[in-house]
Amino acid sequence: MKFFKTTLLLLAILFPLVPQYQKRDLPTTPEVKSAFIHQASVPSFLRKQESIPIFSAKSVYILDLTSNTTLYQKNSTEPLFPASLTKVMTAVVALDHYQIDQILTVKSADHSIGNTMNLKPGDRLTTIDLIYGLLVASGNDAALALAENFPGGYSQFIVAMNKKAERLNLKQTHFNNVSGVEDVGHFSSAQDLSQLTQFALKNVTFRQAVSTKYKEITSVNGNQYPLTSTNELLGVVPGVLGVKTGWTPEAGECLITLVNQDNRPILITVLGSEDRFGKTKQIISWVYNSFSW
Repeated sequence: MKFFKTTLLLLAILFPLVPQYQKRDLPTTPEVKSAFIHQASVPSFLRKQESIPIFSAKSVYILDLTSNTTLYQKNSTEPLFPASLTKVMTAVVALDHYQIDQILTVKSADHSIGNTMNLKPGDRLTTIDLIYGLLVASGNDAALALAENFPGGYSQFIVAMNKKAERLNLKQTHFNNVSGVEDVGHFSSAQDLSQLTQFALKNVTFRQAVSTKYKEITSVNGNQYPLTSTNELLGVVPGVLGVKTGWTPEAGECLITLVNQDNRPILITVLGSEDRFGKTKQIISWVYNSFSW
């Protein structure tokens, strides 16, 4: 409880509250830019150029949010399988369309692959509870429930995901499903996922969910669902505030991390790693020991 309160306090300081996404409220280009990126007159810079390491993941993108400066990139525009990082967009579309207290019915979630929330068919839950199941436990069944209640059903939810990607100018991104299971036409890049996450973090519900280590929710029908975060850095590495994990055999280990140390928020995106948590810890250490602000 102490960690949760501390985390929310840090998030409140970093990201002033903004209204929830409104229905069909598609932003214009100036609004797409995240509210917590501010152009600095003096950008961050390396203390020692020779200290730049080679990170072994397929793709890495590190962004200083204060100055909107790319600190490091490796194959950051290469389209790759995003695995469950897909769920950042699933959450964005769901929060665009549903009210957070809107009650949704679980339909075929018991047939989904990776139903880590273990939803029961016919159960009813609020949107916000499904968002927590989606982002904390990384439940494919939660993703499916959010999509199947969408007007026009699952296929129209996918259409909405791709329209949102176009509106956010995510040029190396296309979605074929809501959970990130492997599909030849389902891909994104580290840079696109970083941009998407910046947009998602403007929403208070999203921020609270991705910073949650453990939560137990109770459905309208009275069923209880304990949720444990898949993010092993949360509550362990100082300054880590979320965001999302992902893994499939082809995608490898994937991780988007928001970290704030020394009052300097950094967004780290790692795709195709063999040790996402270890590499991200290495990146965090390198960033805060190598840059002057």
